[in-house]
Amino acid sequence: MENKKNKLYQILIFLCSILYLALLIKIIILKNGAIYHNNINLQLFSFLREYQHLGLTFNLIVNVIGNIVLFIPLSIILKYYFSFLSNGHIIFIGTCTSLSFELIQLATRWGIFDINDIILNAIGCIFGILIYIVIKKLKSSNLVTTLFLSSFTTMSILSVYTYYPRFIMM
Repeated sequence: MENKKNKLYQILIFLCSILYLALLIKIIILKNGAIYHNNINLQLFSFLREYQHLGLTFNLIVNVIGNIVLFIPLSIILKYYFSFLSNGHIIFIGTCTSLSFELIQLATRWGIFDINDIILNAIGCIFGILIYIVIKKLKSSNLVTTLFLSSFTTMSILSVYTYYPRFIMM
């Protein structure tokens, strides 16, 4: 019975991992279509300047928290499937993934290349690693599954809330 339950968890995590990667592509690359104005932001921590000038706005909260939350599941997936990777490797892979998405946005003009997104995504990977380590110390595989599914669900809810109805329609 326990073996069957573990297989079910593994299948569920695999399916959610595939769905997560598809949602990540949709959210980051395919969210707005082509943008034909300045599509590069190389000012480090420009969101802090926005906070100083405009205060805490809804768009600022969604941008900062959204960029962090989007990459928490990626580091959990990497730790789950590739436990032999060091934390540094996982942060590097997450940062390279984020950089790749930003470069695709720059090349296709399907978004804005933003250096801050890369930094915030890397922070999300770090949070995911820290959360995974804490959960593993509790030695509960069900907790890891629950953690992954809850972070995945949070990211999905944030995405639908932010990008609806464009998120649902291709």
